[in-house]
Amino acid sequence: MFKKIILTLSMILLLIGAVTFSAAENSSGLRNNKGILFFDLKVKSLMKLAHMPSLTACVLKNNTIVWSKPYGYKNLYLRKKAELDTIYGIGSITKIFTATAIMQLWEKDLFDLDDDINDYLDFNVRNPNFPEEPITFRMLLSHQSSLFEGSECSYLFTLFSKHNYSWIKEVIIPGGKGYNKEFWMNYPPGQDVKYSNFGFIILGYLIEIMTNESYEEYCMANIFIPLNMKNTGFTAEEFKKNSLAKPYARLLGFYIPMPHYYFNFLFPAGGIKTTVEDLSHFLIAHLNGGVYDDVRILNESTVDLMHTQQYPDSEWSGYRFGLGWAKWTDDYGEIYEGYSGGAPGNLAMLKIRESDNNAIIYFANSYRGFKTNIEKKSYLALDNLLFQKTIQ
Repeated sequence: MFKKIILTLSMILLLIGAVTFSAAENSSGLRNNKGILFFDLKVKSLMKLAHMPSLTACVLKNNTIVWSKPYGYKNLYLRKKAELDTIYGIGSITKIFTATAIMQLWEKDLFDLDDDINDYLDFNVRNPNFPEEPITFRMLLSHQSSLFEGSECSYLFTLFSKHNYSWIKEVIIPGGKGYNKEFWMNYPPGQDVKYSNFGFIILGYLIEIMTNESYEEYCMANIFIPLNMKNTGFTAEEFKKNSLAKPYARLLGFYIPMPHYYFNFLFPAGGIKTTVEDLSHFLIAHLNGGVYDDVRILNESTVDLMHTQQYPDSEWSGYRFGLGWAKWTDDYGEIYEGYSGGAPGNLAMLKIRESDNNAIIYFANSYRGFKTNIEKKSYLALDNLLFQKTIQ
């Protein structure tokens, strides 16, 4: 009880500090130094409350990084400090890369957003509860396909399958060896929104079918290399060992080291590993109408379409979806856009404030979901603290 009281009081003090901290502290060199120390103290305090062994973050204003900094340890027990080029898994932020890849192919007229995906797949995907209703690219990109996740046991089947997507039909088509009816909602495609990793796995397969390349090869050639994302990939083997943040699970108050795991069948839904600077290149391209450093990866009209809510009456847990991108409104009416990524041992946030297009990116190497209200408020306070860097 005493510990909870202390944590609560710490949070209150931090939140008060986040509000009162202002650019006035920059009026002299001394105040500026004190301001930096105070800012860092608040970041480190929030890291403790949110249980982050390390944090690497950057802030963007006018499509440029105006602040970036690493905190804590990428390897906690070896006391190796995090660096700006430390590589983390970004989880579901990968989905906006998959959406970008799909829209590049759409620009080449390889398909129409409202086409039935069965016209391109080598097997038929239908919600068995509504077998006559087609599932389209637009539905998959905006989580409107009526596909869900099924139980965790349903995914175990894929662990023994080769990375060729043939297992998809075994899991979501009735009669398949790993079929589970929980993958399908009891409403027709297009009627309502339900977040689905599986929809983006199918999109990854569609990319491979239409390009005759692996999903990873396509992303490397058409997104990572053009955007000068030199420290971005999918597996730990692609990077120098010391460049990766060690993932940690938190158990009984201890940080438990985890291996650098990956599941290749989940690559299109959550498989990318990168740095905050590399991810900023991708974000700037979207903020700048599809262009980064004079390199265009999408047409401006395509970017606008991706960031537009596709089904105006649909909302999932406060989120509204464009083509890959999500929007939400906070308690104060401020609208944000972006994505978060959470997986065992990895946390990532990409967040754009719609009112001024300022943005933040940060990664951490421990995540277990918002298990307590203190943890949830810590993440939100960290977001607000980082956004304050755009007004200094």
